[in-house]
Formats: sequence, C-alpha cells, structure tokens
Amino acid sequence: MKINKLHLLNFRNYEDCYVDFKDTVTVFYGKNGQGKTNILESIFYSSFGLSHRTNKEDEMMKFSAEGMAVFSDFQKEDGVHSIKIKRFWDNGKIYKEIKIDGKKTTAKDHYSFLNTVMFSPEDLQIIKGDPALRRRFMDMEISQTDPTYYELLVRYRRLIKQRNSLLKVIREKNQMQEQLDPWDEEISETGTKILIKRLKNIKRLKEISIPAFYNLSNKTDSLEIKYEVKGNNGELYYPEEKSFKTVKDFYLKSLKERRFKDIMQGSTGIGIHRDDLKTYINGADSRSFASQGQQRCCALALKISQIEYVKEVSGEYPVLLLDDVMSELDQYRRNQLITFINDKVQTIITVNDKTLIPDFGSNQYFYVEKGSIKEV
Repeated sequence: MKINKLHLLNFRNYEDCYVDFKDTVTVFYGKNGQGKTNILESIFYSSFGLSHRTNKEDEMMKFSAEGMAVFSDFQKEDGVHSIKIKRFWDNGKIYKEIKIDGKKTTAKDHYSFLNTVMFSPEDLQIIKGDPALRRRFMDMEISQTDPTYYELLVRYRRLIKQRNSLLKVIREKNQMQEQLDPWDEEISETGTKILIKRLKNIKRLKEISIPAFYNLSNKTDSLEIKYEVKGNNGELYYPEEKSFKTVKDFYLKSLKERRFKDIMQGSTGIGIHRDDLKTYINGADSRSFASQGQQRCCALALKISQIEYVKEVSGEYPVLLLDDVMSELDQYRRNQLITFINDKVQTIITVNDKTLIPDFGSNQYFYVEKGSIKEV
C-alpha cells in the first residue's frame, strides 16, 4: 500500500496544499510549530476519519474557514483508489461527507480501506497511560482488518449508553430492575464476541511483539503480555482462549451481581469496556516499574506488531507514519526501526533534524515552514 498524492484544503494551518509522494521514505523536516505533524494527521484522518490528536474534528479546520477537505490517492494491490473527506457548514449545521473512488460511503466501509499505523511520542502512553488507551490500540488494530469487529464495537457502545440511561431512570423512579434483563443479555452476547476476537488478536500480537521487543532491547529484556478482565469485588482474570458460553455466562452473572451498584452509580462497571492489556518487562508491570527507555521500547514493539498483523491479515503493509519519534530513540533503536522498514513499508516521517534519518539514496525531503511545504 502506498500513498501517491495528498491535497489539503483549510486543514489546520494549510490553506491549499499538494504533496506528491515519490519514494518509500518521505521526510518532512523543520522547526517545531510549522505544520509537520499536521501532514501526518491529515493522512491518519484519510485512513480513519478521525484525528490521533483530538476528539473534536472542528479543531482541524483552519481558523475562520467555512469548511475543510482532505483528498488522498493511493495504490493498493488491486489498483489506484481515492478517498475524499469533507466537513462543511450548511444552514447553520456541520456536515461530514466521505467518498471512496468518487462514491459516498459510510464510516464502517471507510475505516478499513486505507490502512495506516501511526507512531508518535504520545504513544508512550499506550504503556504508562490509562487502560482506555490500550483498549483503543487493540480496537484500531483489529478494526483495520475486520469490519465485523468495527460493527460489534459500535453496537456495544450503543448498548452500554442505553443501559446507562436505563440505570439512571431506575434509580430516579425506583422502577423494577428486571428491565435490565434484555440489555444484560445483549451486552453479554456482543461483549463476548468482541472479547474472543481480542484474545485471538493478542495471541498473534504476542508472537510478533515479544521477539521484536527482545531485539529492540539489545537482547537484555523480556516482555510478557496479558489480557486482563476486571471482575466484581476487585477480582482480576487473565483468560486465554475460552468458549463462547463460558465468557457469556461470566458477563451475565457479573452484570446481575452488581446491578444495585450500577444503579447507584448510573453506569455499567463490568464488561469489555473495562478490560486492559497488561505488559510486563522482566516480570514487572511496565506501567509502574519500567524505565522510560523500556516503556518506549515496548511501545515500539507493539507498533511493529501492529504493522505485521495488518500485513498478515490484509496481504499488504500499511503506511507507517512516524511523528517526531527518531529524536526519542537512541541510535541502536533507530537502526533497528530503519532495518525493519527497509524498503518494504512506505514510511512518512516528521523530524526537526533530517540527519537523524539514514539516507537510503532515494529518500524524499520536504522542508516545512509556516504551513508552506517545499521539496528539497
């Protein structure tokens, strides 16, 4: 998979910007605050229809603009394709339109059409941040190659939102708790399907990321990965492969056991939206006890596994987006990463100092200054 062209209209600090990508490695360099990351954000937006930096899409629109658009042309094994995403105001309302190859499409069909993997300094939070970030990492990895998983996530989130609303009604009006029965059944059913897909994904994630981490650590550290299910009363479970009935029965039983607590809190406290992906370095919880260098190495290993996972399932490598990570890595890990790329993964990099990027002889360079891009 390779991006050929990118066109931005009123995106962040770019009023009207064209970029033609010619080589496997493209480097955008310049001082901080000039718009380098905005380029990668626009490609990520083309891929997922959302930003890796903000939950508010309107923040990506150039100040005082009435709309914005991102156009991308890219090559897949079956030919050349295009994605166009527009946000615009009409009669006081904001609208979003997604087109693939000139035809309007849904977010579901768009999500897995152009595959990218982003790695930025903020991804260190995958290791040391909240569990929600690790769940997001899992969900984005699986959704890129499994449209059914994306549909299950959308359904599950809707069910949780509706159950939470019902919990508050029951609490305020003292209604019968039995009204929760059909919601618990649906949430347990859908949650079980998601968990089983996650466990299958994590099995492969381990097979790729653990050796990658070992090499990135210069063969001095070991990595262990576990999927953590939070039960009632503070209990924790670490399932491997489980039968559908076993998992569903666990969720149904747990939901019923904590109904009174959920009603009092007005939220659902058990389910796949509370689970975690735990990593251990040399046997210790990496979130609490690993050094920053070890955490960075772990995050990089997970990203490499994400690239390989997408390749195995889809048959094509995703586009790799590296946002100012070279300065965060020491020389050994930079070399390991570059060796992995090695002319097989289109890689688009932002960096302050372009000398941090080994020149393969065919690197493409763009100098970025105040929202202006110049090929050099």
